Amino acid sequence: MLLKKELTDYNRYQAFTIHMAISLVIFFIILVCITQFWYPGILFDTGNGWKAIGMIVGIDLILGPLLTLIVFNPQKNSLKFDLSIIALIQTAALIYGTWTIQQTRPVALAFINSYFTTIFANSELGTAVELRAQALGTNQLFYVFDNSKLDATVNASQFEPYSSNSDKVLKVKSPYIQTSC
Repeated sequence: MLLKKELTDYNRYQAFTIHMAISLVIFFIILVCITQFWYPGILFDTGNGWKAIGMIVGIDLILGPLLTLIVFNPQKNSLKFDLSIIALIQTAALIYGTWTIQQTRPVALAFINSYFTTIFANSELGTAVELRAQALGTNQLFYVFDNSKLDATVNASQFEPYSSNSDKVLKVKSPYIQTSC
């Protein structure tokens, strides 16, 4: 049987394997949150989704199980205390890492002026653009300039769905387009 009654019935490699299995379950739950809710679709690539996954891998799949492998000794009197401290450190790091990922997630990919930009939740416009994107039902946006207001600030209410404005993108003069000589 995999789960024995006493901690002293395990060796360090069995403890490492059990800790790794628990960490994998938690990792896959967080992975679903990252890829499906916080960094969906194209926002995964534009919002550095791989860095977010790397942070969780470092915290969840390396930190905790490695500490268990190093510290676990069935003859130690303080084994339960040591494993409790490891669990506490790993849980605190995982909560902070997950909170950071959720707070810095991308909320929209927007075409503004002549380039695409990713708007993040923790930016100045983050909350307003996120609400606008939810109201429009898309996270791919196009910024419609109001020529009557010559203001340098971006207004979240002027975002429209990219799909209904994509033809305008082809007409924008970009400094990156090469012309023949």
